[in-house]
Amino acid sequence: MSAVLAGPFFEIGPKNLLRRVQIEALARAAGLAGADFGVTVVITVPTALIAPIADLRTGVLVYAQELGADLPGDSFGTVTAEALVDAGADGVMLNHDRHPLDDAGLRQAVSRTEGTGLGSIVCAGSEADALRFAGLAPDAILFEPPELIGTAGAAGVAPRDWIPRSNHAVRQGASGVLMMHAGGVTSPAVVRSIMAAGADGSGSTSGILGSADPRAAARLYIEAARAGWNDAHDTPSHPTH
Repeated sequence: MSAVLAGPFFEIGPKNLLRRVQIEALARAAGLAGADFGVTVVITVPTALIAPIADLRTGVLVYAQELGADLPGDSFGTVTAEALVDAGADGVMLNHDRHPLDDAGLRQAVSRTEGTGLGSIVCAGSEADALRFAGLAPDAILFEPPELIGTAGAAGVAPRDWIPRSNHAVRQGASGVLMMHAGGVTSPAVVRSIMAAGADGSGSTSGILGSADPRAAARLYIEAARAGWNDAHDTPSHPTH
């Protein structure tokens, strides 16, 4: 059984921007930061790199970037849930902006995770989609307005009044689904504000990978996720080691 996703959590999505040695270094740094600050860290990696990253046992959850609906059989060139489990994946991110699925494909993919113990994060670009996809009972919804993806500056720090509203709507309909919010997350301050607004998780790709030192940046972002969670839950700071 794969590890269970829980808040507060922070996801780093390298897409295909990094080679194996770079992702390994990032996973080690993120795993240490996650342990120090009490934050569950997810790294979403290309299928071919799942096994080597999972085998490092850094403490991060290793998520895949794709999943086919096929059962084990004579299909070719597809990624089955069982193959991801065997490679050491903890879960999969589905319906990403760069790899969208139609409703039928998404429903089938989420169903396959349920049958194999994989965790699932489903991406949504609108509040209506977030509510609709929550009905599939994934572990988490990533609500990321398309206009914020890849943005920086004022777009990232502007108030996100949809966070408490969408959280309430989803939790009324699917109480066990975690809510992750991202898009335009280009500084630790943005992470803290998102978490303080009531998110269970957040994440960043460009903010971390575009920094001069991604490993140091990952630590700052993960620390900010814990600080924002504490703000929202009125809890004391988590001790570092």
